Amino acid sequence: MTDRITILYGSETGNAEEYAKYLKQRLRSYNLKAKLSTLDGFPLKQLITDTDYLIIICSTTGQGELPRNAKSFMKFILKKKLPHDLFQHLHFTTFGLGDSSYVKYNYAIKKIHARMTQLGCQELSPRCEADEMSPEGVDGFYLEWETQLIAALSQKISIVKQIDDQVVPIPEFKVIMGKSKEDEAKAFVEANTKALSDNSLLPKIYNNLRHGTVFANERITAKDHFQDVRHIKIKSKDLDYKVGDTISLYPCNFDEDVQALLELQPQWLAIADKQLRIKNLIDQEIHITLRSLIKYHLDIMSIPRRSFFSMLWRFCDNGTEDGQREQDKLREFGAFDDPEELYNYANRPRRLILETITEFSNLNIPVSYILDLVPLIKPRMFSIASRPNADEVELVVAIVEYKTILRRTRKGLCTRWLKSLEPGDEIVFSFDKSPFVIDNDSPIIMVAPGTGVAPMKSLIDNLLYQNSTQEMFLFFGCRFEERDHLIKNFWEKVPNLHIMNCFSRDAESKYKYVQDALIDQASLVGDLVCNQNAKIFVCGSSGKMPREVKLTFVEIIKRFLKVDDAQAQLFVNALEDTGRYKEDAW
Repeated sequence: MTDRITILYGSETGNAEEYAKYLKQRLRSYNLKAKLSTLDGFPLKQLITDTDYLIIICSTTGQGELPRNAKSFMKFILKKKLPHDLFQHLHFTTFGLGDSSYVKYNYAIKKIHARMTQLGCQELSPRCEADEMSPEGVDGFYLEWETQLIAALSQKISIVKQIDDQVVPIPEFKVIMGKSKEDEAKAFVEANTKALSDNSLLPKIYNNLRHGTVFANERITAKDHFQDVRHIKIKSKDLDYKVGDTISLYPCNFDEDVQALLELQPQWLAIADKQLRIKNLIDQEIHITLRSLIKYHLDIMSIPRRSFFSMLWRFCDNGTEDGQREQDKLREFGAFDDPEELYNYANRPRRLILETITEFSNLNIPVSYILDLVPLIKPRMFSIASRPNADEVELVVAIVEYKTILRRTRKGLCTRWLKSLEPGDEIVFSFDKSPFVIDNDSPIIMVAPGTGVAPMKSLIDNLLYQNSTQEMFLFFGCRFEERDHLIKNFWEKVPNLHIMNCFSRDAESKYKYVQDALIDQASLVGDLVCNQNAKIFVCGSSGKMPREVKLTFVEIIKRFLKVDDAQAQLFVNALEDTGRYKEDAW
């Protein structure tokens, strides 16, 4: 088995990571062992010493930006002093995930591919830029790209042959029970109860963690409003963050969900509170109980992906007709034969891993495969809603809770956890720096429906704290003035803060949507942008809002400058390219 293949990925939401994991499984079925890592997490010297074949899978986020876990890699390869033949020994290919409705479609993978070619990489197989807006979706692009990739590898590596898929692959992570003597195991657990039961692994997996205490968790929407939005305040010491930065929170599963999972697999329940030794997750061996591993680190409340099913079906007992039927169904979900099957079962109703294991009653999963199957809980990132402060940080967060098409209530793992926090509770968090820059002269136009107002609050609070006279124009949108007017009590009236409120469900509201207010103020907005060098910040949920707002700015420029649609579009595109139009949507 060759092991000189490296798969690197850049992923913001987990989609690129999923395709990378699935590809690794596929290569293993051809007796090819690949190393898998984020772009930033891979020791770059190993591209020189341990890699012959390089595969990069990367999504594009925001306005043509790289995912956060790919930016350091890009910064390195862009160094001008790097020799042009640095990677001449590498055969590589790339796969990009993008959305063609955005101007900078698949911009991240284009930049990576072009620069790696400049540094000497040779093409292994054709690169692919997948378009999620196309009829075949990303899956269609991936299948064709994977076929070409494996064909190219088979020409380079003579040992390529597909292994019988009935063979259960060796687990990637080694999960070993503690010492077999009961007295030694008992002594270990008693001596290490706290180390095994708390969240002690986080500092070994993540860097720059901080500890804080919740001192306020206030609902700022009406009790009878469908959406629960929280204004959360956290106390700590020596905090260092700036306007535009984000905070990462590290949620955990609830005890009742952990217990439910353990009871579904009785062989797990029997060892739930005994020592496990885990290798290959990080550089050093880890000691933790299974219960703590599940509670603090495994995302059992996430939607299962294809790579989950492509492994899971092997652990379904097919000794009965019912078991065979379940195994066949799980196997279908793990293949590309009918992508709609997986979508309809998992994505459309937002099924959870915990529910999936509940519904397939013939599963008998060895604990040694738990880390191969269930993804780690990823930090949840939120915009900071307070001005820089060494002792305090604030959040404005919508609690995720809704009904699926199956009429089941869904609650977001992190926001459910946030909702449960009470004053005095301790939490772990970290900061993520942003390249956000704001000058002190030109006006600022802010468009922020709902909780998109969080980073705007940080900016406004900071300028008001500095007694700045900089003109600020906030276009805020929500449903009802009396139910979810989040900013109602945030600021006193000040002469340089101009707020246009839009209430989409109030019949008497002057404006229903932020686009209405922008168009009504077209002369003002046009003058601010064209004559006063104003910067524009748009923040909120992804989907229609960012696109509609951008089209509104195009229309405003068209009217103000008396130009045609194409010229107005070019003007707005130039604003983006020069950093005067920033968009942050999730």
